[in-house]
Amino acid sequence: MELINEVPPITVEGRIVACEGDTDPALGHPIEFICLDKAEPAVCKYCGLRYVQDHHH
Repeated sequence: MELINEVPPITVEGRIVACEGDTDPALGHPIEFICLDKAEPAVCKYCGLRYVQDHHH
């Protein structure tokens, strides 16, 4: 999981993001819906990708 921390948080416009880990279903993980209500990045429990909400839109 150390390498995943080198990936910058993914900025999204919405309040909820659906993480599948990869665009290819064979390489991804079960879909996880993540709420971005907090100021700090939200982390996917399966792959460790981090998401933040873009509050400027």
